[in-house]
Amino acid sequence: MSISNLLFIFSSSFMALFPVINPLGNSFIVNGFLTGLNDQQRKSAIRKIVTNYLLIGIGTLVIGHLFLLLFGLAIPVIQLGGGILICKTAMALLSDAGTTSNDEPKQTLDNPKWKEIERKLFYPITFPMSIGPGSISVIFTLMASASIKGSFIKTGINYSVIALAIICMASMLYIFLSQGRKMMEKLGTAGNLIINKLVAFFTFCIGIQIIVTGISTIFHVDIL
Repeated sequence: MSISNLLFIFSSSFMALFPVINPLGNSFIVNGFLTGLNDQQRKSAIRKIVTNYLLIGIGTLVIGHLFLLLFGLAIPVIQLGGGILICKTAMALLSDAGTTSNDEPKQTLDNPKWKEIERKLFYPITFPMSIGPGSISVIFTLMASASIKGSFIKTGINYSVIALAIICMASMLYIFLSQGRKMMEKLGTAGNLIINKLVAFFTFCIGIQIIVTGISTIFHVDIL
C-alpha cells in the first residue's frame, strides 16, 4: 500500500467529514451551552466533550456496523431520530430566557449551573450537536469505500487513516471551544443573548435538514 493512497484516503475523509461535522460552526453552538461557566468549569466541560466526541467517532469506526446489525437499524432511521432530537434541543434553547450574569462565577465545580451542564455533556452537547447522525453516516460511507475484501490488515490501516481524520476534527473543535470564551466576552451579555438565539434557530434548521434527508432516503423521494 503506497503513501499516496493513504494520503488520498486521509484527504478524502477530511474533506467529507469537515462540512458535516463543521467544527467551527458547532463550536458556536456548544459555546451557547457553556455560557456562565468559569475557566475551570469550561476546561473540564471541553475535555469531556472532546473525549465523548472521540468515543463516538472512533467507536462508530470500530463497532458501528455491529450496533446497526444488533438493533436492526438503518442509517436513514438514525438520521430521522437524530434530527428530531436536535429540533427538540433547539426548541429548549429558544424557549430559554437566556440571561447571563455579569458576576464572576465561583471557582468551584459544585454550583447548580455546572451540574446542569454536566448532565448535558454527552446528550445533547456531544451527540447529536457536535457529532450527529449525519457525521456517523459519512463515517459508514468512508468505511465502505476503505474496506478491502480479503485483507484485514490493509482494511485496518485504511480505517486508522480515517480515525486520524476524526482526531483532526476533534482537535479543531477543541481549539475553537478553547477560544470561544474570548469571543463571548467581547460580545457582552446582550451580544451573547442574540448569538445564542440565532444559534438555536439555525440548530433547529439543521435538525429539520437532517429529518428531511432521512425521509428522502427512506421513501426514495427528492424533497429538496
